[in-house]
Amino acid sequence: MKTKIILLFLIITTKLFIGQVVSPAYYSLVKKADSLYKTKDYKNSALAYSSAFKTLGWKGLPSDRYNAARSWALSTNPDSALDCLDRIIKKRYFTDYDSLIKEKDFILLHADKRWDKLLGLMKLYNEYKLPNGWFIAGTPEDRDKYLIGIEKGSGQDGKNAATIKSIEKDIKGIGNLMQNFSPDNYIGQRVRMSGYLKSKDVTEWASFWFRVDQSGSNKSLAFDNMLDGKENRPIKGTTDWKKYEIVLDIPEKASNIAFGVMLGGTGQIWFDNLKFEIVDKSVPTTGKDSKTEPINLNFEQ
Repeated sequence: MKTKIILLFLIITTKLFIGQVVSPAYYSLVKKADSLYKTKDYKNSALAYSSAFKTLGWKGLPSDRYNAARSWALSTNPDSALDCLDRIIKKRYFTDYDSLIKEKDFILLHADKRWDKLLGLMKLYNEYKLPNGWFIAGTPEDRDKYLIGIEKGSGQDGKNAATIKSIEKDIKGIGNLMQNFSPDNYIGQRVRMSGYLKSKDVTEWASFWFRVDQSGSNKSLAFDNMLDGKENRPIKGTTDWKKYEIVLDIPEKASNIAFGVMLGGTGQIWFDNLKFEIVDKSVPTTGKDSKTEPINLNFEQ
């Protein structure tokens, strides 16, 4: 196993499984897969990785996905190899383009058209890096249909802004950039989230969204995505920079605050200067009734 790959994924894998118990069986199977790779039994190594992913509901640490791709490629199974790479590249878990093209284990993949497409996406992703602390959500099958990240100089006054841009003509899903943070500083308070957004040729809708979660429950305590709140106010077409606001109460039971920006269908949006502030109870909420701050909200890096 390559030390470089393990170090590359160290921080990412820690974030990925916060709050999730990884069973001893998973690590045991990964260790077995590693040993089989070293003895050049690549097919059984790949199968052992698959068995490990199965123990986590087909989830896996990015470093293990990468190494599974190596084993699948060496066992002449390009479909499975490319699937493993696809999962970690489109989620931005792996961004080292130079290491990927120099990886000798992937030489057999170079003749596959899907390899060139994956490399092309990776180049784009490296040009539009994700803001620190943010991650891509949205419908999995449509993640590669949007370019999501920081576009330098595209914000107000020439500063940076985050963008979500469709790169295919027909998209039924959504592009979503989001973040989570602790509600501790806002418990029992009414909170206003505000941010600026600009749009171009949005065919369906775009919106900010703000959600308050409760531990152990699949139902949110409060939620507004500008589509299902007290007022339906989606952003459509082409608009200049405008400030938008969402106001929610943070109940005592709150365990997490999630927020982000979505683009449905095609078009492009830019957004920046997001802010959270406590407001008086006289300020009406916008969503459905029902000291850790978000990081890097202005996208300047």
